[in-house]
Amino acid sequence: MSFEKMKTVSDQEVIHERSCMMLYYFTQAELKQIQMVARMAGVGDQIILGMEHGECTLQAILDNQLTSSTDACLKQKAIIFNNISSTRISAFIEGLKKFRMNRPLIAVVTETSIKWTLKELLLHLNEEHHAVKNNQFNEH
Repeated sequence: MSFEKMKTVSDQEVIHERSCMMLYYFTQAELKQIQMVARMAGVGDQIILGMEHGECTLQAILDNQLTSSTDACLKQKAIIFNNISSTRISAFIEGLKKFRMNRPLIAVVTETSIKWTLKELLLHLNEEHHAVKNNQFNEH
């Protein structure tokens, strides 16, 4: 597991040119709120994902090549940013706080993660979430 400040990750080279956020496992009501916050933060393109997209790679999702699968995926809400500046990501997160929404798992697409399936990314994010929650950090 590795942790990097979102500022340094999101402002580096462009991994995929599509500027968007991927929204996973949200209800319609939550999606409405998130989309309103996203517009206020200047993030217009959102990709709505469900459990059936767990076997799609992030690359395929960004390229609009969604496929459906019957494999079970985590039931954990997540937002994945691609090619969005750290300033806009921070503004978005602050907006979520103002709407008193529970914070979902949050990630930024990296050179490594773009090759992962959505399911793999969610598993890694969930592991990191539990490690941070339980103060379990590994020294590298």
